[in-house]
Amino acid sequence: MTYRPHAAPTKGKPVPRLSKEGPPAPPEGFVWSDEAARRLSITRRTLWNWRHTGKGPKGQRYHGRLVYAIAGIDAYKKAELDALVADDADRVHESRPPEPRIPRQHRAAA
Repeated sequence: MTYRPHAAPTKGKPVPRLSKEGPPAPPEGFVWSDEAARRLSITRRTLWNWRHTGKGPKGQRYHGRLVYAIAGIDAYKKAELDALVADDADRVHESRPPEPRIPRQHRAAA
């Protein structure tokens, strides 16, 4: 017997397909998840993971697709940069303290 993965029957209905022009344009002031990931310099998968862990800009559904507000992306990037700069200014180095320098002992040529 051949294994066939289960697929939901369409019951004679045509399967919806994207038009040849591609997906419709997102609403004004929003971008699709692909563009949001590009603007954040991360992969779509990372953006998806962030969405499900509560990190990153907030996304919302629009006609069954995920959109992100451009203002939300920019605010998230600014907040991350501000936190990074603030951390560097007040940061105490977490590594062990520097060791005292010991001068090298030069060997005489034999």
